[in-house]
Amino acid sequence: MMLLTIAERYAEGRIDDLLDADLLSGVTPATPRERLRMLVVGLVVVLVMAGSAALGLPEAALVPLLPVVVLFVAVVFNRGRMPTAGQLTDLIIPR
Repeated sequence: MMLLTIAERYAEGRIDDLLDADLLSGVTPATPRERLRMLVVGLVVVLVMAGSAALGLPEAALVPLLPVVVLFVAVVFNRGRMPTAGQLTDLIIPR
């Protein structure tokens, strides 16, 4: 029943009022962890790249290794979900 209410109000364009206030009382909001997740991804990427350079990997191999490491670590920390093109663009060009 709650899902039907949300769907009807969304279809009507009532985005700010998807559920009644009494249904939302006592509910704790989800903790946003995206910044922490992105910080850990960045830290792991830096550590992997620094470790690769310390192991003596040639610089010509480090350049193509960087996007592979970034994508792999991002997928691992997104619990197996591949980042969308928009999310990858946001890594390069923040909005």
